Amino acid sequence: MLTREQKRNIVEKLREHFKTSSIVVLLDYRGLDVEKISNLRRSMYESGGHMQVCKNTLIKVALDESEKANDEFYSYLTGPNAALYVDEEGDPMAVLKALVKFAKENDMPQIKAGLFEGEVYDEQGVIELSKLPSRTELLGMLANVIQAPITGLAASLNNIILKLPYALTAVKEKKES
Repeated sequence: MLTREQKRNIVEKLREHFKTSSIVVLLDYRGLDVEKISNLRRSMYESGGHMQVCKNTLIKVALDESEKANDEFYSYLTGPNAALYVDEEGDPMAVLKALVKFAKENDMPQIKAGLFEGEVYDEQGVIELSKLPSRTELLGMLANVIQAPITGLAASLNNIILKLPYALTAVKEKKES
């Protein structure tokens, strides 16, 4: 049994994480053994995500105090839950991709709901969110879009320079004849 001080510390920690996290996902972790939970936590951590198993009332209080209160999201706070959240520097879509991949490979944990940008998503909604491009993928797309015109210009200028000797040779031949 947790003491009041321990509960307060957990709530404070969760509140700080929930304030800075753009997404909070509730998971039903039943059926996962210690090894699988460790693997899930590791894959979340690599993407900037964290998972905390705690009482539903503590999650609710932390959400209230982090100003992310949502009655619809609270309806999913039944049974054993783990809260998944993302660091400020973390990429929420990369974390969701890792979570969905892990869930497909192991048939668990069950994704109950997600709270993203103030909107509540059920399990299917969270899976759909995971299909969005991650921050790194978006930056790569942006770099390609910015780079394409420059590459085209460089190729055009290069072609002009390559054709210059042929043009000069043709002019020389014309003057000689």
